[in-house]
Amino acid sequence: MNDVIIITWKSGSWKTTLSNYLEENYWYSIPYNYTTRKPRIYDEKDYSEYCFISNKYFEWLWEQDRLLNRTEFNWNQYWVGIETLKIEKLVFVVDADWREKLLEIFPTARTVWVETSDFERRKRLYVRGLSWIDLEARLDWPSEQMNPSSTCIIVDGTTPVKEIAYSLIEDNKWGE
Repeated sequence: MNDVIIITWKSGSWKTTLSNYLEENYWYSIPYNYTTRKPRIYDEKDYSEYCFISNKYFEWLWEQDRLLNRTEFNWNQYWVGIETLKIEKLVFVVDADWREKLLEIFPTARTVWVETSDFERRKRLYVRGLSWIDLEARLDWPSEQMNPSSTCIIVDGTTPVKEIAYSLIEDNKWGE
């Protein structure tokens, strides 16, 4: 059985920062992500956070049923490969629409909502090197889907990542 944590909220809320900390300090694996988008900034390269591939290759993977999960944002595809099912300790970094799909695949997954103000998110997204249009689109999307359930842990995205991780894992906020 997989030990799965799903970290979600809007873009720029430190989801990736928290998942990286869990990977480095608590031995969770971050599933490999693929996308058809272009790298955002000059030093974003293949095999860092994403593998950048063509739309044609994406279509082939889709036809071969090799995608565990996928979403579309700003006319680009994002997904995780089916090979992810073999990993025991996983931490997913997803926006709200992926959360529901992942809970269908991993019904015992634990969800963390990293709540962060729009002001703080705007600062973080600006550093990524996004265009103004992309930045505004990420700030607005997907606000209608932000409905954490009672089984979610909601954390403050301005709290130091080390404290959040310790609280979730060591203090076992899920009460297991």
